[in-house]
Amino acid sequence: MIVRRARVEDAAAIEQVRTDTWRDAYRGLMPDSLLDRLGYDSTRRRALMAALPPDQFVLVAENEGVVVGFCLGGRSRATDDPFRGEVYAIYVLPEQQGRGIGRALLETAAKEFVERDLGSMIIWVLRENAPSRRFYERMGGAWIRDEERDLDGVRVTESAYGWPDISRSFGGSSGSVQRM
Repeated sequence: MIVRRARVEDAAAIEQVRTDTWRDAYRGLMPDSLLDRLGYDSTRRRALMAALPPDQFVLVAENEGVVVGFCLGGRSRATDDPFRGEVYAIYVLPEQQGRGIGRALLETAAKEFVERDLGSMIIWVLRENAPSRRFYERMGGAWIRDEERDLDGVRVTESAYGWPDISRSFGGSSGSVQRM
């Protein structure tokens, strides 16, 4: 398995990972109608990746040449937040979970933040998504707060997990980005 910077050509694979993971992880937490209307159209994702701001990055995890996970991160969207970096999204195909892929993506994202002089990191997760919350806790994230949000037209509560000092939390990180 390798973690590398995503290319625009990865948009379709990233959409498949996002859609399949949403349908698996959020079934019972989000309305079935929302999950069932998700598709694999990568047109929007391709355009977003082609115009990715310089303060953001997309990473993909490949297993035997197939994209099995991705991570999108950048400067924190909340300017008043003490956490400077934010993981906007991190997803691993359901059948690939439990193999260290999420850990490798998160460690590599932490390294990206350090390289960009963003020494802290935050991530938001559905409060009811217990498996993801446990993952962030195992990775050293501390619960910060809950907030009500609109997620694709559905009112949800998200929990923030933070790492105030990435260099201490991920200092020995083995995550590395293959530059392509």
